[in-house]
Amino acid sequence: MTLVSNLAFLPLLTQVGQVPLLGWGVILLSALVELAYYGSVVIAYQADDLSLAYPLSRGSAPLFLSLWGLLLLGEHATALGLAGISLIAAGLYTVNLPRLGDWLAPLQALKNTGPRWALFGGLCISAYTAVDKVGVGYVSPLLYIYLVFVACWALATPAVLRLGGWGALREEWASGKWAIAYAGVVTLVAYSVVLWVVRSGTQAIYAGAVREVSVVLATLAGAVGLREGKTVPRVLGAVMVTAGVGLIALGG
Repeated sequence: MTLVSNLAFLPLLTQVGQVPLLGWGVILLSALVELAYYGSVVIAYQADDLSLAYPLSRGSAPLFLSLWGLLLLGEHATALGLAGISLIAAGLYTVNLPRLGDWLAPLQALKNTGPRWALFGGLCISAYTAVDKVGVGYVSPLLYIYLVFVACWALATPAVLRLGGWGALREEWASGKWAIAYAGVVTLVAYSVVLWVVRSGTQAIYAGAVREVSVVLATLAGAVGLREGKTVPRVLGAVMVTAGVGLIALGG
């Protein structure tokens, strides 16, 4: 996916001369944290059920990011804004519960390896978002995230080849080349929009929380369009996230 992004936006390399030395440092730091996120969720999903790992990973990220934003980035939040962030986090937690009554299942599962790595994944999401807030102060958003993807690809490829080899890569490409190509382009563009919003003045603690609406849309599509079930917790979680976004819009 990152290789597709690198090739699709290759002309951006003509702008690397605009990147200051400090900007390169932030790009490398963001890439390292993003790789830690990739690794943590891979371990989490291999070790335990998605329904236990995913709520901890995505639901905890806005809360961690609020902490970094307030303590390290000098951001501030209103009472309504904090309530909105909390409601979004609770909605993300709810939308992926195994069943509506299993409120404590993901938290109780923290004694297992998978959920603990998932929680670390949420920490990584919040960390690279905070780093990226600093990064777009030095580099334009699209060029910045493109260079982060290039760095991720360069750092991850040796490990991927050592673990799976060229055969695994060829097999993966053959099984889903169009999805991989689509994701490679869309992921880069979508996150560059988030970074553009942050650079334009929106606080990272709000942008990072609201971007998680995509998780709700995906889970609702699975419940309704693909008939995967678990409709009640997913609809309830979607309502909570929507209400949280509304609180941020009203008083954030």
